[in-house]
Amino acid sequence: MMQTLVPGWPLALFRIAFGVLYLDMALQKAPWIQYGWLRGFLDKEIANPTFAWYAAFLKEVVLPNFTLFGLMTFVTEFALGLGLLLGLLTRLAGLGGFLWQVNIALGAFNVPGEWYWIWVLLTLPQFCFAFWLAPVLERSGRSGAGWARALSLAT
Repeated sequence: MMQTLVPGWPLALFRIAFGVLYLDMALQKAPWIQYGWLRGFLDKEIANPTFAWYAAFLKEVVLPNFTLFGLMTFVTEFALGLGLLLGLLTRLAGLGGFLWQVNIALGAFNVPGEWYWIWVLLTLPQFCFAFWLAPVLERSGRSGAGWARALSLAT
């Protein structure tokens, strides 16, 4: 029986692209630009709720503490970006990114102009980073592939 292995470098490039995406998103909501468009987007989520309980949470908890939640958003997205870009704690960053996007989807799914498929496209690759990338690289590294050993050290 012949076993087929998926090369690790395309997954690494995909992980790096997600890292750059998160860094871009973090910098668009940086504290030194008053969290950019974050407040306006929260207002859209409240006005177009996917779930009433989530809109109430945003209105009653997040908005009154916007500076704290804005800073948490920036730090979270910046940390996810660095983790995925550099391949540091890839499984943790993949799981964190997956959960982060699910959280955003809860509020943004009904916002006019939001493409509903974006949430699938933003969550599933990170799910793969969390649960599939590292084991594939570990198996390839054990089989003698030098590139896989190097990449697995970064996960």
